[in-house]
Amino acid sequence: MIGETLSHYRILKKLGGGGMGVVYEAEDLSLRRHVALKLLPDELVSDLHAGERFQREARAASALDHPNICVVHEIGEDTGRSFIVMELMEGQTLKLAIAGQPMEIERVIELGVQIADALDAAHAKDNVHRDLKPANIFVTARGQAKVLDFGLAKQVAGQAPSGSELATPSQPLDLTPAGSTIGTVAYMSPEQARGKELDARTDLFSFGAVLYEMATGRLAFPGDSTGVMLEGIFSADPVAPVRLNPKVPAELERIIAKALEKDRTLRYQSAAELRTDLRRLRRDASPARVLPASHATPVVPIGRKRLAWWLGVGAAALTLAVGALLWRGRDTKPLELAKTVTPAASLRSIAVLPFADMSPGKDQEYFSDGLSEELLNVLAKIPELRVTGRTSSFQFKGKIEDLRAIGQKLNVATLLEGSVRKAGNRIRITAQLVNAADGFHLWSETYDRELDDIFAVQDEVSRSVAKALKVTLLGQESQRPAPRGGSAEAFNLYLQGRYFSARPAAEGLEKALSYYQQALKVEPGYALAWVGLADVHVQQADNGFVPFDEGYPQARREAEKALELDPSLAEAHSTLGWIKTSFYWDWTGADADFKRALELEPGNANVLSPASYLALALGRLDEALQLSRRAVELDPLNLRAHNNLATVASWAGQVDEAEAALRKLLELNPVFPGGHQMLGRVNLGRSRPEAALEEMEREKHPVWRRFGLALAYNALGRMKEADAGLAELIKGDRENAAYQIEMKPSRGSNGPMRSAIPAFPT
Repeated sequence: MIGETLSHYRILKKLGGGGMGVVYEAEDLSLRRHVALKLLPDELVSDLHAGERFQREARAASALDHPNICVVHEIGEDTGRSFIVMELMEGQTLKLAIAGQPMEIERVIELGVQIADALDAAHAKDNVHRDLKPANIFVTARGQAKVLDFGLAKQVAGQAPSGSELATPSQPLDLTPAGSTIGTVAYMSPEQARGKELDARTDLFSFGAVLYEMATGRLAFPGDSTGVMLEGIFSADPVAPVRLNPKVPAELERIIAKALEKDRTLRYQSAAELRTDLRRLRRDASPARVLPASHATPVVPIGRKRLAWWLGVGAAALTLAVGALLWRGRDTKPLELAKTVTPAASLRSIAVLPFADMSPGKDQEYFSDGLSEELLNVLAKIPELRVTGRTSSFQFKGKIEDLRAIGQKLNVATLLEGSVRKAGNRIRITAQLVNAADGFHLWSETYDRELDDIFAVQDEVSRSVAKALKVTLLGQESQRPAPRGGSAEAFNLYLQGRYFSARPAAEGLEKALSYYQQALKVEPGYALAWVGLADVHVQQADNGFVPFDEGYPQARREAEKALELDPSLAEAHSTLGWIKTSFYWDWTGADADFKRALELEPGNANVLSPASYLALALGRLDEALQLSRRAVELDPLNLRAHNNLATVASWAGQVDEAEAALRKLLELNPVFPGGHQMLGRVNLGRSRPEAALEEMEREKHPVWRRFGLALAYNALGRMKEADAGLAELIKGDRENAAYQIEMKPSRGSNGPMRSAIPAFPT
């Protein structure tokens, strides 16, 4: 088409297109001006339905004269092609302006007022857009919103524009077959998605979804399929905007919530009503008058009824004066908390939730996960701060759950969450600290950096959080932790290694090894990568992927290399302690390593659990109990921590505590290997063999099931079955369960009250 002439318009270049039309820049040869020329794509030229809809778009749009609706100059036809001539605008679509990131709140409000004004004008002429979305809204270079494409607009029954051949009062024409839908699923109202009769309120729901995306950078109803999106539209409330963008004002959140009401009788009833609320918000939106919702009101999920909102407003009124004291220019300085609002002592526990990957290709999960872990590691070094372990925090990865509920499950007062957007060598990290009791945002910050600054960003975030919590980061400046790596490239490779080492299948561990080795090629003295190699070789040996006498000696050399490079790495001391405990039986050396690891990071659950095993083996039962209880406290959703506590409590004669730990373990994972067998043995220790047998029969792990059944049958005096079970255990598992075979109690015994509950068969 480039270079061709339609009527008196010479086509210059293609600007874009959609399902209903292709847009070109063209020159009006009569008036010597440049215009936008829209015509049907070739494959739809012969489609009568499409042609009728195209003509309807032209007439509907030409009837609208409003500064925020794209001007239509002419409707024409040449050589069988229908076209519309529109004003040519400089700028970009709202979709491109959002680009997956929240817009400035002032801009959201200003553009929102303009779009609402355009909808009010269109609805006054009985035009319902039915496909309002960011791609159909243009933002000019001067910041003016222009609504495009009323091509899916439906004339309200009985009120078609005068002279229109498209509809009559007795039979309005709807080019969409009855019961079907037109539009873009992610922005449809519930009634539109169900194919019901529509009115102007469907546009207001779509507008609410647009406002949500402008304010948060995310779809209100995301999903990988149409079915998932529709399920959200019909029955789910979007994530509260303030959770995704702490700068969203409470009033804007309320406006969005009302626009997205699923019952249209509870929704805004007119664009004029919505526009009035936005104008009032714009009037009040000055730093002296409005605080972000994160400081002024608790989070109320979108879609809650009005009572919940009014309760939130009441809370906002009570905290307004205090909120003014809290606001100190969040973009430049961390928040200084007022003692009257959140006493520091009540906030000194935190969970670092996995940061969301907001990168364009969604291919930086390893980086966002790794950054979350690194921040967790840095915060865990603060003696005054109790930090939840990674295993528990990462239980909520990819899940949309109320932050207050997460706080209760993890038994913490504060939550750190955020997102990472990485493109090339640039990163944007958004972090926010939330009071888990009421949803208040205590602090937030956005960091735009080159990747080379990643270590400085980590330090800056952790110190800002510590300051907000009224704790001191390791005392004096000289006591700050040293950077955990000196090369951004090596760190990036290290994070990829960490990502795969958390997936302990053979293939995942091989990938982890590869990334750690690449990191060491870039920076041979990178101590963390040496620790990573040691951990992977231990996992490979423990899972039978490499021989014990190959994996463990290799792991020891790597852990010792890491400590040679950096003696302050708690991870390296802990790994070396486990190696000495599990393979070398060097109890004295292992004890020294674990003690040093605990001195360096007393709040690291991954150090506490293996240290408690060694204390148990050395007969220091009180110490083992203290360490294992602390591990559960720090990592309450970590299955291994509960398993370890049950083991230690059983040895220490704390049968009630052992049983409680096992029941919590099985509540978290009913098929945890060995869990039911362990609970069965607790019942044996309580002289309850029938209950023990019930637990053994629930056991899914084949070795533990055979072992447990042999014990239970023996305690019940069912010797034939007990002997058969023992024979089966000997036949199939003599190599990896020799200890369990040897410890089977004598004929007729109920089993030892305080028998060892050893680690899994190897």
